[in-house]
Amino acid sequence: MNKTPSRPDGQWLVVLSTLPAAVAAQAVDIDKVHSLPQVEVVHQAPLPGLDVSVEQYPGNAQMRSDAQIERAGAANLADFLKRSMPGVVSADVQGSPYQIDLSYRGHRLSPLLGSPQGLSVYLDGVRINQPLGDVMDWDLVPEMALADVALIPGTNPLYGLNTLGGALVLGTKSGLTHPGTEVDMSVGSHARKRVEFGHGARWGEGWHGYVAGTWFDENGWRERSPGHLGNLFLKLGRNLGDTSWALSYTYGRSNLTGNGLLNQSLYDMQRNAGYTFHDQTRNRGGLLNFQLTHSITQNDQLSLVAWHRSSRRNGSNGDVSQTWADWIEDCEKPGKTHCTNPAAPGYISHNAVLNQSQARYSEVGTTLQWTRQAGAHQLALGVELARSTADYDQYQQEAMFDGNRIAQPVSGVDLEHEVSLRGRSTRLGLFVADTIDLGDSTRLSLSARWNRSRVRNDLGHPTPYERESFSYGKLNPAIGITHAFTPTTMGFASLSQGTRMPTALELGCADPARPCALPTGLQADPYLKQVVTRTLELGARLRPAEGVQVTGALFRSVNNDDIAFMRSGIAQAGFFNNIGKTRRQGLELSGRVQRGRWDVHASYTYLDATCQSSGVLFGPLSTAKNPNAFQPGTRMAALPRHVFKLSADWRVAHGVVVGGDWLAVGSMVAAGNESGTRPKLGNVPGYGLFNARVSWQVSAGWKAYLRINNLLDKRYITYATGNEDAFPGGVVVKPGEDMGSARFVAPGMGRSVVVGMRYEWR
Repeated sequence: MNKTPSRPDGQWLVVLSTLPAAVAAQAVDIDKVHSLPQVEVVHQAPLPGLDVSVEQYPGNAQMRSDAQIERAGAANLADFLKRSMPGVVSADVQGSPYQIDLSYRGHRLSPLLGSPQGLSVYLDGVRINQPLGDVMDWDLVPEMALADVALIPGTNPLYGLNTLGGALVLGTKSGLTHPGTEVDMSVGSHARKRVEFGHGARWGEGWHGYVAGTWFDENGWRERSPGHLGNLFLKLGRNLGDTSWALSYTYGRSNLTGNGLLNQSLYDMQRNAGYTFHDQTRNRGGLLNFQLTHSITQNDQLSLVAWHRSSRRNGSNGDVSQTWADWIEDCEKPGKTHCTNPAAPGYISHNAVLNQSQARYSEVGTTLQWTRQAGAHQLALGVELARSTADYDQYQQEAMFDGNRIAQPVSGVDLEHEVSLRGRSTRLGLFVADTIDLGDSTRLSLSARWNRSRVRNDLGHPTPYERESFSYGKLNPAIGITHAFTPTTMGFASLSQGTRMPTALELGCADPARPCALPTGLQADPYLKQVVTRTLELGARLRPAEGVQVTGALFRSVNNDDIAFMRSGIAQAGFFNNIGKTRRQGLELSGRVQRGRWDVHASYTYLDATCQSSGVLFGPLSTAKNPNAFQPGTRMAALPRHVFKLSADWRVAHGVVVGGDWLAVGSMVAAGNESGTRPKLGNVPGYGLFNARVSWQVSAGWKAYLRINNLLDKRYITYATGNEDAFPGGVVVKPGEDMGSARFVAPGMGRSVVVGMRYEWR
């Protein structure tokens, strides 16, 4: 049951890591390449054609290049977004670097099934949120192949479903844009090893190709939490002038162990400990993507994306048995003689369950977009059609925790097939946009998208199957304007609406009378309303001096019929429910100064995230006397009000750069204590982290680097909630003892060191 699957095959990475020696003679100074000016262009829709510069976008869009990602020295894409992008914060709920929860403007993007997702993610025009729960699999992203990252704010309807807080848009490299070779090799604390490579080439008659890959392996900083992954990216294309096309394939596989939240008593003793073991997730997935652009005339362009993607997720975890927990609670009452006699008929000895899950996803779709430049108008008309399947099966087996809190299966007890889901969904989107130049200084943007989606679930335990079917439709409009008050001052404003359709997972677990063990117990359930979000944003961009940029934005988004997961019991049992209206509003300020040898970034975000309706947020500690009620003005959990980020790089001498970044996060409400009536849970205290880095351009093309994360070894937590504690101090509760409520936390990683060597030839 707890066998470690084989690691991703890294032999091809070892072979390709020898490429630098073959081309070293043609190397150039990469710092000069990275210092070249770049034009930042924002796609107002997933496909190219309706493009504007960042300065002319009616919102606080943020762009980062591959050079900026490399210089930041982050562990991966999620870590880079946390450090670099204003308004982005993270919660290390699982304890694995590739299972990070992110939130932006109070909307989440998470790999965990059941998390209320509020951000859409696009890779080369393809929406890559997974079909079952709109989750984000960070481990399947080809990070070495990323050419640029854009964070599009607000409920831009052109980005389709789930774009409530914004859209994360990822673009990949090609042989045209990134000819040459890149190799990056590093080792670090906790036996972390990473090898990345990329190579682009151009040929005659417009042909170009690109290949990239990543191999990653670590023991993990948390107890018994190793992680392994590998991915490969291939692209072949041709540019024929009026017509260009590219065919790409992405494949990734991983085996990640994230042992989740830790009870406070164990955290106080050993912050890298685990509560129970093991929680393993094994992912594999592929994306085949065809992109085409064709200029019909000088003013007309067609863009097409057609894709097929599939993935598999196998999970296993040891959890506390709800039956045993209920029995322990009953044993606290006097006169329960069967609780102390193992031979008594009512005695329960199996205190654990082993859960195994298998999920298979598949999606095929296409998006076609026509754009036309007609005088002062830039018009776009498009259609998206996609069909996806999600097959999910859950198995359970009785188990016992050993002395190390590892769930071991009970011999002679069979693995039982608990639940089966066969989900099918289709979505159709029709969109139109018009960007109008109202003069030399003003630009007006109008857009709308009509979405029509249908979900059909066949649910069984495992048989007979019971069918449910739901349909959703909505027309979402948007309007935005930019105006140049002076050559150095640009103002912008926008008002937009977006929707999130309930996922197959949420629709299969929405009955309060039949809570499901997330995501184990799914059944045909009541209808859930789709979430409708409206966003207002006002802001300005200033360039008061050469090398100085300042941006400020006020935003306010209101979710109607928001969806939340209501937990009950010590395990993950619960149900999804519409909780009425929620609101997220705040301020973003950011600035950059590039002067001489200095490059400094700073940002501050204020977020006020509150409920705007009344109700009860059920949780494992909810009681009739203390139900964790919420009302208008109640703060939402796990969202800090204040976040400050500062990053600086100083070119000490030719080829030597010293830098660091500081992240300061304010306090947060603990999940389960939104009402403020559970002082034992309290709040999540604020924290500050400092990361340091230094790089040395040893010779043309070769760069050595040292990175120290959490330099001051700060002890901090990123998330907290409440639950009953079966292992206070790491020792199992005995019959007759009190299984009291406790605070569970997500520990932050302590000090870690990474050293590496990077080679670039262009």
